[in-house]
Amino acid sequence: MKLDDRHRNRTDLEIETASLGPLATNCYVVSDGTRTIVIDPAEDAAELHALIDGRAVHLVINTHGHFDHVGGNWAIDPSGTRICIHRDDVPWVDQAYPGHPSFVRFLAEGDVPIPSLRVLHLPGHSRGSIALVGGGAIFCGDVLFAGSIGRTDLPGGSWDRLRQSLRRLISLPGDYVVYPGHGPQTTLSIERKTNPFLDALEP
Repeated sequence: MKLDDRHRNRTDLEIETASLGPLATNCYVVSDGTRTIVIDPAEDAAELHALIDGRAVHLVINTHGHFDHVGGNWAIDPSGTRICIHRDDVPWVDQAYPGHPSFVRFLAEGDVPIPSLRVLHLPGHSRGSIALVGGGAIFCGDVLFAGSIGRTDLPGGSWDRLRQSLRRLISLPGDYVVYPGHGPQTTLSIERKTNPFLDALEP
């Protein structure tokens, strides 16, 4: 579906989303007017292909490697040459999809996969969790949700690291529309004011 009207004019990007897979993962198709990327394709589903609608996809980006965020990777790019992930989360993909095509692109802190978006490495939910920030938007995977935060009880999770990552996010200047891995969109200003889990960030 198209971006929620409440947020449509608050970013510089064209953003469409669908909720895919057994855990209702948010998949985003994002265009900056020149290039189109797909973020977190949860599964090879008709909804994913309808969302892409025949457009050329420049990159597929996984915010982290948990199974519910990567299942549609190879439906978009069977060779894997355009699929990007942080290197630390490759073992999760290997576990969920043994024998998948090798990743040839790895994202790290400060990378700019398209001119409108830069990478923040935000470990805590997983070692290789990233966010894509720019154009008035944050695509944060499972680090921050509307009214909640990412879990840390899976292997590689760490509350101390997640707390540091969340501090980075809420310290970003200004406001952003937040596009999480699950659940509704929100804004950074709303989460700063109302998210009860962020109270635990104080030293």
